[in-house]
Amino acid sequence: MDGSFERINSSMLKTTPQAGQVVSLVGKVIDFDGVDTATIEAADGGRVTVDQVDPGSFPPPNAICEIMGSPTGETSIQFFICRDLGEDFDLGNYNKLIQNVMKNPKYADIFE
Repeated sequence: MDGSFERINSSMLKTTPQAGQVVSLVGKVIDFDGVDTATIEAADGGRVTVDQVDPGSFPPPNAICEIMGSPTGETSIQFFICRDLGEDFDLGNYNKLIQNVMKNPKYADIFE
């Protein structure tokens, strides 16, 4: 999946994306049922359900990953693709980046 996608945290999922829009959510894998549903703790600490997960390409619990998908509700995303970012990715810094820089109107032309 190529392209640029809006980067969000769990609170932004409730207000920002439109249905059918592709978004990027980074977080820690909390649970995966081994079939098609996972729970992610997003960079801001909120929980997001990821549906229609491909079990062959999903990282194990405690891994940090980037999920690209389409919002299906205020706390859920339909899975398209996942990138494993390892276990030592700093979610706090990432959350500050998307809240304080990427969503700042001052820098809007950089992240369009």
